[in-house]
Amino acid sequence: MRTDVVQRPSEPETPERPAPGPALVLDALEEGVIAFDRERRVVYANRRIEELMSVEPGALHGQPGNRVFPGAEARWLRGAIRETREFRIETEGRDLTLRAESLPIRDDEGEVVGSVVLADAISETEDGEFQKKIDRLVSLGELSAYVAHEIRNPLTGIRTTVQFVASRFKPRDPRREDLDDVLQELDRIEQIITGLLLFARPPQARPQPCDLHPVLERTLDLLAPQCDDAQVTVAREYAEELPLVYADPDLMQQVFLNLCLNAVQAMPEGGALTITTGVRRYRTRRSLVDVSIRDNGLGIPRDLMEKIFDPFFTTRSMGTGLGLPISSQIVRDSGGVITAKNNPGGGATLRVSLPVPAEPPGRPEE
Repeated sequence: MRTDVVQRPSEPETPERPAPGPALVLDALEEGVIAFDRERRVVYANRRIEELMSVEPGALHGQPGNRVFPGAEARWLRGAIRETREFRIETEGRDLTLRAESLPIRDDEGEVVGSVVLADAISETEDGEFQKKIDRLVSLGELSAYVAHEIRNPLTGIRTTVQFVASRFKPRDPRREDLDDVLQELDRIEQIITGLLLFARPPQARPQPCDLHPVLERTLDLLAPQCDDAQVTVAREYAEELPLVYADPDLMQQVFLNLCLNAVQAMPEGGALTITTGVRRYRTRRSLVDVSIRDNGLGIPRDLMEKIFDPFFTTRSMGTGLGLPISSQIVRDSGGVITAKNNPGGGATLRVSLPVPAEPPGRPEE
């Protein structure tokens, strides 16, 4: 009996994929890695350390070790001292504390040819301070809502009574002028209450594909009279193509208006307000859209830099101290962050950074 054997065609061999290189492996780490040569200059920095220090890819290359890690002694940078050190670094207007360890790199003959530093940020939640601050802010928000509600009701009655009494006097009566001053102060109290409620109960965001350039233009149109009165010129340095972000256009306009007003008020003798937009692209994580608002005014005192986003903190006699905290909360709810820094030539820059969606959204409806 004959049996036919059918041979299957041989399957094509799957080509071997090259193994990931050392740089990709190190970029995947959640710990910062910096390699130094014999002269203690940076020859490699992975993605994590660049993100921690808020620098562009490759910006650390060639930098001396004692500039990257301020105060680090040469022996530690060479890996001759096996001790964990903590370094306080100012980056993007904020203070960053890194915990780092240095190890020597040796060749086949045992000679030291460089060193590698492993570093990571000390979590703000390690000692509970960050969580305590969040808890305080939640309690503060609840208290603010209660106080605002309890004050607004009698305030309405006071205002109505003052307006009625003022209407009984003749237009040129000096007593009416005094009551007009009272009404102005009541308006200021109302403004503070409104700020309290916005902080305690921010409006519900309606995120959508958002082009930030039109939002900025509407903001600058609203701000034009204040800029003219303050003798502040406005310069636009827009990127040619800015990716869309997911955000509420109305709330983002409120953010930009707050930041621009602060910049104008920081230039009491006039100056220049510069609005810059751009994109920061990273090798291994989502890109960011940046909107920078720069002034050439008084700048932010170094000892106050960490306080400017705290609720009710203000250096102006007529300020409520809620503009920046509310703006920061709006941006944070959109997945972004606001940072502040002083400019080398004077003035300050506040930057709003929002993530670019992984998949480009459709254009917003006009």
